[in-house]
Amino acid sequence: MTVPEDERTTILTPRLRRTAVITASLAFLAVSLVLGNELMFLVTFSLLALMILAKIFAYWALRPLQFKASGTPEAIEGQSVSLKLSLVNKGIFPRYIIELRLLPQSGIEVVDSPHLVFGQLLPNQPSEATVKVKFHRRGLHPVGRAILCAQDPLGLFVATREVETSEQVLVYPRPKPLPMEPKGATERVKWDESNIRALLPSLTGDEFWGVRPYQTGDPLRRIHWKITAHQGELSIIQTLPSFRQGGVILLDRHPASHRPISADGETTLDELVRYAAYLIRQWVRHHWQVIFWAPPDPPLKVNGDWFPVWRKLALLEPELFHLKNLDAMGRGVVLTTPYSPFLSTYLKAQGWEVWLLPISEQQEANIHSEKLTYVMGR
Repeated sequence: MTVPEDERTTILTPRLRRTAVITASLAFLAVSLVLGNELMFLVTFSLLALMILAKIFAYWALRPLQFKASGTPEAIEGQSVSLKLSLVNKGIFPRYIIELRLLPQSGIEVVDSPHLVFGQLLPNQPSEATVKVKFHRRGLHPVGRAILCAQDPLGLFVATREVETSEQVLVYPRPKPLPMEPKGATERVKWDESNIRALLPSLTGDEFWGVRPYQTGDPLRRIHWKITAHQGELSIIQTLPSFRQGGVILLDRHPASHRPISADGETTLDELVRYAAYLIRQWVRHHWQVIFWAPPDPPLKVNGDWFPVWRKLALLEPELFHLKNLDAMGRGVVLTTPYSPFLSTYLKAQGWEVWLLPISEQQEANIHSEKLTYVMGR
């Protein structure tokens, strides 16, 4: 892939420079043929040789360069994160004025200008630049490709080279508020945050939460000796009270339950994942135990550490499963869509609250059309 020369901001583009050199070469050649002047012919030959050397130099400048991307290995969809782009010169001579144009993958937006300029690249020393990007969809996303551009000292040629990095970023779903009252195993959980306060870490609980630096007056029996030995300073164990027994959040990911909702490939499953992320986060914050179930995978119990389920939500894809009844799982919440083939099973289950993803009128028309087609056998 090449960068169009017309997009460059210089008044005298490389194409015009080459045209001027070729015109001068033809003029000197004509004069040398008419007058028989060998010096004019030598000037013509020198100009053509200079063009060849200039093109070789431009491509030579890009040959030893390696492209790397680093920064955060994790992000949340819709939020800007900083990526550090670096070029490493593996040659024995320095390179000058190397331009980099980032080519993000689908679903990735470059917040800053994707056009970067590296003034000097010394041998075996990385030159770095930072760019902010935004990921619009959850999942494991490659950073993408980039186009390197270099010119010869005379500006006659622009050499380009496409490079790619193997770095990937894990994008977690953005929790989306869901106003509902999920049912716990023994009582009904109220999602009224004005009356409920999240429990804070202390030194008297049962569930491990983390560590903090030692403060005067802390009991010595709460010292985490392993981390203290590793970091070289006293660290105190922080805990939370035991989690109360909550309920199950069932996420329907059957392929027949979901449809695309945007041109960039976003589906109704992505929306359900955002709602599930919100419910799990709120439930754990208010110290209720969550059992997350996305059949056919086994249920996953979430206490204080929600990283495993957060990663699962980021990578969740549609998958076939069979479901007969929900009685064995107790009580909970079902997140599904009107397309689900198990909708009747969900509605008949005792102790389960079914939440259907709202769909537009156009999608409703598509549902009725599909049902009519199925009934008529077409």
